[in-house]
Amino acid sequence: MTFDKISRLLAVVLGGIGLVFTLLIFFGGESSLETNVSASIWISIAMFLVAIALAVFSAVRGMVINPASLRGSLIGFGALAAILAVSYMISSGADYESYKNISESGSRWVSTGLNATYIMTLLSVGAILFSSLIRLRK
Repeated sequence: MTFDKISRLLAVVLGGIGLVFTLLIFFGGESSLETNVSASIWISIAMFLVAIALAVFSAVRGMVINPASLRGSLIGFGALAAILAVSYMISSGADYESYKNISESGSRWVSTGLNATYIMTLLSVGAILFSSLIRLRK
């Protein structure tokens, strides 16, 4: 079996497990609702960890097969790290008092995520405009 067939089979099996637990939540009744929801949460966490492991494995496998792609990946990770660093430096957690159940650090990280999203959106729009202008010039 190839890696693609194994990953498809795994996706179908995990999807089936998720479907079973979803149906148990919907049709299991009130008495078992908490148990079924708890089980579904643990199954979801397990599936999430499996997806992360497979994504990392697939990326490493691709880099072993084609080592030239490692340079591009490192540039992408470096750019993402730089965007996150800039986003963290310009963020503040000063508005944490406006919200319930959040610390100043949590508020700062939320602000960092929003700033990173804004920066990446602006960079994406800029890249699209630049690409369009270059295409028009030709």
